[in-house]
Amino acid sequence: MAEPLSTGVGLNMFKTASAWSNGSSAEQVAVDCIAQVERSGLEQPHFVVLHANCALPLRDIGCMLARRWPGVRLHAATSCLGAMTESAVAMTPGAGVGLLALQDAKGEYGTAAGDFAGGPQEAGRRLARRALDDAGRSGEVPPLVLVCATPGNEEEFLEGVQSVVGTGALIVGGSAADNDISGQWQVFDQARDMGWSQGAVVSVLFPSVSVSTAFESGYSPSEHRGVITKSKGRRVLEIAGEPAARTYERWTGGEVSQPSTGRANVLMATALAPLGRVAAMLGGTPLYALSHPETLSADGSMTLFTAVAEGEELVLMKGTSATLVSQAGSVVRSARRIGDLDGRGVSAVLMYYCGGCMLKVVDALQDVRRSLAEEVPGVPSLVGFTFGEQGSLLSGPVRHGNLMVSAIVFGKQA
Repeated sequence: MAEPLSTGVGLNMFKTASAWSNGSSAEQVAVDCIAQVERSGLEQPHFVVLHANCALPLRDIGCMLARRWPGVRLHAATSCLGAMTESAVAMTPGAGVGLLALQDAKGEYGTAAGDFAGGPQEAGRRLARRALDDAGRSGEVPPLVLVCATPGNEEEFLEGVQSVVGTGALIVGGSAADNDISGQWQVFDQARDMGWSQGAVVSVLFPSVSVSTAFESGYSPSEHRGVITKSKGRRVLEIAGEPAARTYERWTGGEVSQPSTGRANVLMATALAPLGRVAAMLGGTPLYALSHPETLSADGSMTLFTAVAEGEELVLMKGTSATLVSQAGSVVRSARRIGDLDGRGVSAVLMYYCGGCMLKVVDALQDVRRSLAEEVPGVPSLVGFTFGEQGSLLSGPVRHGNLMVSAIVFGKQA
């Protein structure tokens, strides 16, 4: 059984706690996490974020939590191999779960999960409206919207969500993940009826404390760049008039090669060499949204984990394992700075850290955890390992990216 390694942090009516378990059954996981949360001083969480290894039955865990805490709003999604808190890496073969609980009698929260019936954009609109209805705040603009969709149509889904909540809401999230890209990801809410393997969960948060977010990567641009001259959705056919796969092979110095037949999955081989597009400018410095190459094909095309468009310029980005390790702390530092919060003014952290980056530094995850914990000592935190990350660069629109880190920092009541 996991030990209660987190202490609830709160002031007045706002309290937070994290919990984790490496239990091998839904019952054991639920028992472990409930015990940790309640020993921290939270008797009735109002909002819980749950991330779990896909080998565990997400729905069963969620139902047990909802029975223990009637009325809780539950935002649940699978996470690559497990999860992480400020205290532990919850990741063993076939197990691993983490959660973040908020008790906030002065705040209001609403959550809705469902499938992509009617298309991803319509699903985004439908779930955003249902979440607002669930919070009792229909038609209002929430300070924060949390989204977790299954991979494949994140851009369209986000368009639907934003059409309901408007451009004034912070939208942050991470795509549900499994352990081997075989489609075993799932999302769930507190409704107890079913989980969704093709769908999304949306939560609207009206907390009684301030929130601040940051969306960054640990990569730098190289000298290699070219304009997309032919593409379709997430498939790039040509860059600067040349076959995209051949161009990428040349840019990487042959580290990744175009196959002679069929297509090759290059996700692991390209984790330190993604493609970037300028998404915003900070002074004269470009800020990039990243795309992770998924496959290279003998026909010269390549597929990405984001949609791109003809006329956009792609830049080969470069990263190192060292920057991926330190990025967790760096993004939290940025979120604190943006929200004018110092370490003592933070009550909780929720982070989405790319699953591809995690797999690249899986043997150094304790160092990643320390990078986060040292930035906000003693603060309950939860990290989900996702197959896509969503957030805003500066004050721009919400974007879907890969190999990035998206973080939410909750303040304290005055």
